[in-house]
Amino acid sequence: MTKRTKTSTKKSKVSVADQVEKDEKYFEDKEVGKGTQKKYKEVLKQLKETKEEFKEFKETWNLLQNNKEEVIILPKESSEISEATAVAVISDWHVEEEVRSGPAIKNNRYNLEIAKKRSEKFFQKTVSLIKKEQQGVKITNLLIPILGDMITARPHEENLETCLLLPADAILYAETLLVSGIKFILAQTDLQITIVCHVGNHPRITKKVHHATETGNSLETLLYHALAQNFKLEPRVKFQIASEYHSFMKVYDTKIRFHHGHKINYNGGVGGLTIPVNKAIAQWNKINPVDLDIFGHFHTYMSMKNFIANGSLIGYNAFALSIKADWDVPRQAFFLIDKKHGVSVNIPIILDDK
Repeated sequence: MTKRTKTSTKKSKVSVADQVEKDEKYFEDKEVGKGTQKKYKEVLKQLKETKEEFKEFKETWNLLQNNKEEVIILPKESSEISEATAVAVISDWHVEEEVRSGPAIKNNRYNLEIAKKRSEKFFQKTVSLIKKEQQGVKITNLLIPILGDMITARPHEENLETCLLLPADAILYAETLLVSGIKFILAQTDLQITIVCHVGNHPRITKKVHHATETGNSLETLLYHALAQNFKLEPRVKFQIASEYHSFMKVYDTKIRFHHGHKINYNGGVGGLTIPVNKAIAQWNKINPVDLDIFGHFHTYMSMKNFIANGSLIGYNAFALSIKADWDVPRQAFFLIDKKHGVSVNIPIILDDK
């Protein structure tokens, strides 16, 4: 009889402690898995919601894109063309006075040659600005107020030291510059030119200003009549030579008062030039109301609603310092008077040596 052999399978024995540790890890991993699965389901849910929202946004955007109107800017077509008169103001050239550079006047310099160069620049820039503005508005008329102090002459003893020409020679020099400039405008444009002339307080032959006979005692009266004689055969040029301190003109609906400015009482002050100017205008308007005053004298450019103070060609000098005028670069006023809106474009012409 054969003996049956008994085979026994040996199982590895695991200690109780190891088994407990293994079970703990199993259940721990299982819990983590449950958490991860829960988070993953939440992410999928949010992604689905986002896709739905984006789909709605895209549909709305496509709808807007299909229905929007393209904005096209077209050139203005109108049978009525805007119209304006150009105004280029001349005053306070003091052509024969020498200004020597110094810190008190911010190193301004002036002499006969500089006066010539600045005057040429003034007429050249006047033409350039008019042609530029004619691209958008009809301009056929140019108003040139010449408001005095074209020469310094010798009203004060100190002017004997600062003037490079005698008064008569200075008047002839100023005439030469003005005639040349007016001829330049005539050659470069088709404009009708009106020139309004006023004397200043400097070129007088009396020691003090004689209020009632000021124009008859001014060398500038000779200058203006000589200018008028130069252009007497030119149909495009008209002169209005003032015989009193004020003269008046209406440009469309804008009434203008012209004067040199020396009868405005100003000797410095915290409020600057505006306070004495507005006081003077208020008094003058009681007699003859206007919309706009144009004057020079103070060598300082200023443009306000009811007045335009012209600058100068000579720039800041000892005289400007003495009357406590604000410092300013050499410049002259240029602006348009619109047929409907009055003073519109306002671009002072800078005349420094650069």
